[in-house]
Amino acid sequence: MIVGVSTLAAAILPSLLSPGDGKGTGDAKPPAAQITTQEPTKTQEPTPTGESDPTGETPSQAPTATETATGGATDGTTGATAPPASRTYVGVYQDQAMSLGLPRGDDVGSIDFDVPATRRYSDEEWTAEKEKAEQTGVPVAADLTYADTSYGYLALRNGRNAAQLQPTDPSEKGEDCARSAQVGGFTEAVMDDWTLPAQTVLCILTDQGNVARVTITGFIGGKKDGLTEPPTQISLKVTLWKPEG
Repeated sequence: MIVGVSTLAAAILPSLLSPGDGKGTGDAKPPAAQITTQEPTKTQEPTPTGESDPTGETPSQAPTATETATGGATDGTTGATAPPASRTYVGVYQDQAMSLGLPRGDDVGSIDFDVPATRRYSDEEWTAEKEKAEQTGVPVAADLTYADTSYGYLALRNGRNAAQLQPTDPSEKGEDCARSAQVGGFTEAVMDDWTLPAQTVLCILTDQGNVARVTITGFIGGKKDGLTEPPTQISLKVTLWKPEG
């Protein structure tokens, strides 16, 4: 009986496993050795380089212009901190009337906008002041001096910076005046030529770090058409600011 069952199974199995006439192929499955699975397509990750973050985190963005201007970033080449934004200034005095006289002989007229005050130096006193400044490295107190009755030298002293503005310059802000003074350009004028007309504006950074807006309002004495007759007195209107903080 066992032999008969085995003979029957041997006859049936080949027919079941055979593809035959194509019927039932939809249910047929390939041998396990031929089954493959297709992996889902993946985007290839870039190989990390010196400019990419191997952790996969988004790198920080480059500093903006605002950050650079406010000192929030450094120079990638030198490592130096970027300069801070422009300083703000608060008023010390406004539209102060002052005058700078031209002494006779070798004396020197001076004006210190930080105090404010004017002073007349003898030749000996002025020479001593300059020698002291050279020895100590501390600038003389005067911001402007006026000397030489023949030519009328109006001079900016060492340790200061100044710019000459046009009379039509509308700005009367300390920040704008300081910015102009930092650019500079004015060092002295020969008043015998009357090269600074009335309403000329000078922006001056003093040795104390303050900024003065000096407007020439007029002249006394001298002759504009004369050969060597500079004005004997220069009238001024001065506004002074100091750095805030």
